[in-house]
Amino acid sequence: MEKKALLNAGAEYRRGWWREVIARRDTQNRVPNFDELEPTAPPLVENGPNSAYAVSWRIRVAASWAWRFLAIVAALGLILYGITKVSIVFIPLAIALLLTLLLEPMHLRLQKWHIPKTLSAIISLLVGVGLVVAMIWIATSQLAHGAPALLVKAGGGFDKALAWLSDGPLKLDQEQIEKYIHELTAQITAFATKYSSSIASSALSVTSSVASVVTTILISLFCLFFFLKDGRQIWIWLIRMLPVPAREPVHEAAIRGWTTLNGYIRAQAVVALVDSVFISIGAAVLGAGSMTIPLALLIFIGAFIPIVGAVTTGAIAVLILLLDKGFMAAVIMLIVILAVQQIESNVLHPMLMSSAVNLHPLAVLLGVTAGTFLAGIIGALLVVPVIAFFNTVVLYLTGHDSMPELSIRHDRIGGAPGTVHAQVAASYIGGSKKDTAKVMASQELSRQQSTAATASPAKDPTEKAGDTAVADGPATDSATPAGSEKS
Repeated sequence: MEKKALLNAGAEYRRGWWREVIARRDTQNRVPNFDELEPTAPPLVENGPNSAYAVSWRIRVAASWAWRFLAIVAALGLILYGITKVSIVFIPLAIALLLTLLLEPMHLRLQKWHIPKTLSAIISLLVGVGLVVAMIWIATSQLAHGAPALLVKAGGGFDKALAWLSDGPLKLDQEQIEKYIHELTAQITAFATKYSSSIASSALSVTSSVASVVTTILISLFCLFFFLKDGRQIWIWLIRMLPVPAREPVHEAAIRGWTTLNGYIRAQAVVALVDSVFISIGAAVLGAGSMTIPLALLIFIGAFIPIVGAVTTGAIAVLILLLDKGFMAAVIMLIVILAVQQIESNVLHPMLMSSAVNLHPLAVLLGVTAGTFLAGIIGALLVVPVIAFFNTVVLYLTGHDSMPELSIRHDRIGGAPGTVHAQVAASYIGGSKKDTAKVMASQELSRQQSTAATASPAKDPTEKAGDTAVADGPATDSATPAGSEKS
């Protein structure tokens, strides 16, 4: 009985399921008769402040994100466009700031030795510029001195290559090889003749580029001197143009950003030193000879440009050894460079940069690529410090202090915590601590008066008139509570 009941129930379920399928099909295929419909009132349409809710929530969120994203992209595009228009000013300022980070420790040390600020700035500037000029001069002079020997060896290698083509497995005819070389020379000559105007215009652009480089160097040195001499005064002058509530947050965020840049420059200098030492040792072992010192200097200077500098200087080292010692020496030099780069990327860079710059390597790679595309070598040099600075500043302004120890240090750059308003007051008068204290007391008094005035606002004229009338009236009237009426 139970089995029969179960079978009947299953059959009934299948029949009911099939009837439902047929009913749904008939409903979907049913065509309404529009001629027999009765008139009805139109649906209620809300045209008011809440009519936006008729749009889907997801569509509204997507639209909000879209227009805000477009506004941000437009603002960034305008900023980049403005920077490109004033690049003759922006690039020297950025380079001067980076050089200030390098020379600031020497400048502060000289001031601790009671050397006047102007004289210490001049000494720091001369020492820094002298070191850079000396390194560039040594590198270029050594390369120029060894270039003729390299060209002779390169010519010998070219002759060996031609001999291999004729005597080696290819067995090419000597006359055929000379014919190909003659045709190649003729094509190069025809190309130069055809595009001589373009070459001339390119030469003019190179000349203008040289003039632009000289102008950039001069402006950078001029700005560097005043950044060393009057850097704090320039910053306080910028701070005092901000609204009072924004001064301290911006000052604290800038201190942390400057500390980040300082750590980045020092860490990059250590990494550059390690790269130059180990790669130059490898070049010396392989027989670079007199080229070892210029290679070390080039690698040290180039290492300050992330990724691009290491690749360029490494390629120069490989090329020199290829021309001087042959193919195998160049391959071994390439292996040495790759090994040093791996040690730098996996050991030195995380150890030194983790505490200085909180940036992911992917952010560095993409930033360097974008900076190189937008501004060439200068963009590759400046993009990582700029990203690191704004990363630290934005983190602090959004409530994430990456350097909480700076909030209790009194020997930090930018002055002790909580003294920014005193520094602004002192910048107006340029006096002693006593004069600054007077200005601060006056500002505090005016702040208290404004607070009291805000807490008890002045009454309107009608209320004053009413108060006067009450005061002039009988004593019983003046004791009457405000707002009550006599019967």
